[in-house]
Amino acid sequence: MITVTANAFHEKVQLAEEEIILNGPPGFLTGNIMISNPAEEILFINEVPLTSSAKGKRMAEMPGTFKFNTSLNPGETRVHSAWHQLHPQTPPGVYESTIHIGGKQKKLKMVVQEVVEIDIQPLTLYFQGVAQGKSYSAELLLTNRSNVPVTVPDIKHNTVLDFDYLCRAFSTAIRNKGQEGFMATMDEVTRNIHKEMAGWAVVKLDESGMTVMPGAVMSLHFTLTLPKDVDPKKDYFGNIRLWDKALSYSIKSQPSDTKTT
Repeated sequence: MITVTANAFHEKVQLAEEEIILNGPPGFLTGNIMISNPAEEILFINEVPLTSSAKGKRMAEMPGTFKFNTSLNPGETRVHSAWHQLHPQTPPGVYESTIHIGGKQKKLKMVVQEVVEIDIQPLTLYFQGVAQGKSYSAELLLTNRSNVPVTVPDIKHNTVLDFDYLCRAFSTAIRNKGQEGFMATMDEVTRNIHKEMAGWAVVKLDESGMTVMPGAVMSLHFTLTLPKDVDPKKDYFGNIRLWDKALSYSIKSQPSDTKTT
């Protein structure tokens, strides 16, 4: 068996295409390649040399090899499902390189797609004390793992719910209207939820509208203000959508004789 590396025997592998096209996010570019083994020995193709091209977009960190990690029997020709990995923050666009294989130079075109990936810590917030119009603050840490800049959103408001609103709405409706059938019971459930639901909570991020570059980290200053019609004796919760993440919060009420600020 002959092992093909970037330094040896890569001229023994034959490639049908004059141009290889890979497509996908920077961490997982994929495509199909027709490869052949004209030799009389098994070829284990580990990697072949890869150099940058003057055409297409230029990338800051260009890999020096193209990985195959496959084997070919003598005389075998088949389609190889290839994948290639670039730096996660490689911007979207078309990048061209050159593979050295079979004693020839073959074009490699990499079509990098846009990826938005955000990390927020913490994703769960806990607060104490429920009071009408009360405000709570927290500091979040945002990491932009995308390959494009992102803008901190302007959230403005959020639905705040007490933990038992569904249980209370259904149990009361079933007791009062259950004997009248499904539709009457569901109508009562809807009325109960409407009666129990508080108004909008006001949500603010001080950094709203600011741009976060790929790979950058930013502190977000978060403020939540309860509506005027919450019940100080109830516990509340909510979920706030931030890109593809759900920031959840819960607020525990305190005994009436406990002072809140």
